Amino acid sequence: MRKITLSLLTLAISVLMYTGCIMKTNQSKKSDMQIKLLMELPEEYNTPDGAALDNEGNIILSIPNFNNDALLKSGKISEPSPPVMAMIKKNNEISTWYKFKKEDMHLETGRIGPMDAAFGPDGNLYVADMQIFWNGDHKSRLLRINMDGGKPVNMDVVVEGFIVANGLAWKGDTLFVSETILQHMPKVKQGEPKPKLLSGVYGFNLKELHGETIKLLSYDQNNQDSHLIEKFESSGRVGFGADGVTVDGSGNLYTSIIEDGVIYKTTLDGQNKPKQTVLFAKDDNMDSADGIVWNAADNKIYVADFLGNGVHSVDMEGKVQTLHKNGNTNGINGLLDEPCEVIVRGDELIIVNMDMPFENPHLVNTTIDKPYTLSVIKLSY
Repeated sequence: MRKITLSLLTLAISVLMYTGCIMKTNQSKKSDMQIKLLMELPEEYNTPDGAALDNEGNIILSIPNFNNDALLKSGKISEPSPPVMAMIKKNNEISTWYKFKKEDMHLETGRIGPMDAAFGPDGNLYVADMQIFWNGDHKSRLLRINMDGGKPVNMDVVVEGFIVANGLAWKGDTLFVSETILQHMPKVKQGEPKPKLLSGVYGFNLKELHGETIKLLSYDQNNQDSHLIEKFESSGRVGFGADGVTVDGSGNLYTSIIEDGVIYKTTLDGQNKPKQTVLFAKDDNMDSADGIVWNAADNKIYVADFLGNGVHSVDMEGKVQTLHKNGNTNGINGLLDEPCEVIVRGDELIIVNMDMPFENPHLVNTTIDKPYTLSVIKLSY
C-alpha cells in the first residue's frame, strides 16, 4: 500500500511540474492575466513587426510582408503585398499610413523591410530597414519618414551599413539601434559546435542624423565604428542576437538577446555613453527575448518571446513573470502566433504576432496561416 501511495504521489508531482504549477525558484511565476484578440489584420498585412505610439495615441505598425515569397510559392497568394506602415487608431480602426515609394527601395535589392519604429524628438518617425533576407552584405539601413503637418510625406536614408538593423529606442537626442548580427559567424562542418554570435547596439545623435548619410564601418575589433556603444556574445543557436532595446525612467538602456532569452542592462553617462553593462534578466521560462518595452505606469519591462509563443514582464529587480504562453496556433481568439513586438497603449499590452516560421528546432510556430493578428492583455496598475 505504501509503494502504491508513493507511486501516486510521484505521478502527481510530475503532472504538476509539467503543467508549470511547481517551478524552480529561478523560474518565472505564471500570471492569470487573460490574453484576447485585439484585431485581425487585413490579408495584405501578412507579416507585421515593429510598433510606435504617436502623440495622439495612435499606433504606427510596420508591415514588412516578409511572408510574401513563401505565400507566393505555396500558391496562397497570387501577387505580393507591398510593404507599408499602417496606423491603428484608438478605436482600433486600421489603415495604410505610409506606402513606400519606388525611390524608397534599396538600390541594390529593390526591397525594403521596415522593422522597429520610434518617433524622434524632431517629430519624425525613424524605422529600421532589415535587408538580410535579400542580401546579408551590410545592406540594412536606418530610415527617417519625414512628417509635415502631422502627415508622412517622404523618406530619407540616414544610416547605411548594418547587417541586421532591428530595434530602436530614444533617450533624449540619442537613438539606439540594435545590430542583430555584428559580424557573420564562420561556417562550420556538420556536427561541429556553432561559434558564438556577436551582436551590438549603436548610438546616433539627432543632429548628425540630420546631416549627410552615415556610413558604418564593417565591424573590426581593432577598428570599431565610433557609434558602436556595446557588444554582446550569444550562443549562436538561432543566429540572431541583440534585438529589442528600451530605456527606463532612470535612463538605463536595456537590450534583449533573442536567441538566448536574456536581457542586459547598460548604465549610461551624461553623454549617453555606456558606463557598465550587466546581465539583467534570465529565466528558464523565457525561451527568447525579441521586442521589449519599458512601461512607466508600473515600472516594468514587457517582453515578446518569439521562439516560445510567450509574453513576459520583468520588474526592476530582473524578476520575470510569464503573462501568457501557448503552443503552436494560428492566432485565433488572440492566442500568440510568434510574437515579435510589444507596445503599451494606456492599460493595454498589445502584442504583434509576426507568424513568420523558419526551420529551427527552438521555434514553436511552424506554419504561416491566417488570420494575421494582434493580441492584447489588460494590465492592472
